Amino acid sequence: MHAALTQLTRPFGTRVAVPRRLSPLTTVGDEVDPTTVGLRTDDVERIWKAVRAFYRTGLQPGMSLVVKHRGEVVVDRAIGHRRLGADDLITTDTPVCLYSCSKAISAVLVHRLVEEGGLALDDTVASHLPEFAVHGKEAVTVRDLLTHRARLARLPLRKPETDELLDIDRVVAALCDARLARSPRQAYHAVTGGYLLDAIVRRTGRSFPGLLEEYLAGPLDLPTMTYGVPEDRRDAVALSYWTGPTVVPPLTTVITRVLGVEPHKVPDGLNSPGAMSSVLPSAGIWASAHDAATVFEMLMRGGELAGTRVLSPGTYAEAVRPAGPLVMDGMLPVPIRFSAGFMLGEPTASLYGWNTPEAFGHLGFMNITCWADPARELSVAFLNTGKSASPEAVVRLAAVNWAISKAIPRTQA
Repeated sequence: MHAALTQLTRPFGTRVAVPRRLSPLTTVGDEVDPTTVGLRTDDVERIWKAVRAFYRTGLQPGMSLVVKHRGEVVVDRAIGHRRLGADDLITTDTPVCLYSCSKAISAVLVHRLVEEGGLALDDTVASHLPEFAVHGKEAVTVRDLLTHRARLARLPLRKPETDELLDIDRVVAALCDARLARSPRQAYHAVTGGYLLDAIVRRTGRSFPGLLEEYLAGPLDLPTMTYGVPEDRRDAVALSYWTGPTVVPPLTTVITRVLGVEPHKVPDGLNSPGAMSSVLPSAGIWASAHDAATVFEMLMRGGELAGTRVLSPGTYAEAVRPAGPLVMDGMLPVPIRFSAGFMLGEPTASLYGWNTPEAFGHLGFMNITCWADPARELSVAFLNTGKSASPEAVVRLAAVNWAISKAIPRTQA
């Protein structure tokens, strides 16, 4: 029996108690010998060493990582527990809330709906939601929502609590009545775009859960990937927790501005039955590391996996095409480029490591990354249940992604 996980309160915040030996907390799935896909065993072990170092910070109750190279699983490991105070270990089959990595998967579904003729990227939002056409918003398009250029990054609600964000019709009405930001530059839409995309999809007669089942979960056999969590499966998921300091200016100030709510309130909000019963395209998909990695493996292969084509080559190319140059984002604020649904890599440093110009994916609330790099024949899902604004967490997450991009060299010039 594994010792139950506890939380310790320390002078500089709340952290998980970490034992000296981590092997009893670690699960390992089926991995190929790295040398069979041209990798060195030592380099793959350095990836896991970076994950273990992250876990030793005490900021992560549970972590799961799946790394695929050339279609083979080279890392299939998890460490920690599903929940605080429980014995059950997290595994790479345990569903975790993907937070903003949900945006990338929701974008895939929007692109698929475009492909079948349900809407077009250059449709105005108002052509589907006529009530949106006020205060100068008539020209805002679906593409603008996906590329974070709609100038609606801020929630038009005054200091909302997390339960207010689950009143979806109220939030959509507020966004329809909102005024555009004055600055025309790119500014990350942490939650606003998802509400509007959901309303647009529903006006076409479809739904995000229906699209997910029809085009991803069913054809690609993704049993854990859902919007929210059905009641009969809620006991099996890993919950998320705020860890580290509650307040870390200026980072928490930035996150509050981006999300519209204080960041330490978000995990409990998304763990709630109300959130698990809601469709939140920007933050509410749950999936295991295996299932998330499978989606990005499909994307790494140009929209097709094992004979199942999800996106046509043209649709795929449109989905990953940069929407503009590298700029300092108006909300995050970091230098970043977006496509219509993805955060993009760079020839120098990026979220995905060094020399990742073809990489694309997404960051999920500071500590989750799901991404693909066709030049490396690489797909990754790194899921974590600790939500922390600690600078240490940012550094450790970067170290894991850098270890992955360093261990798996580019196979394409």
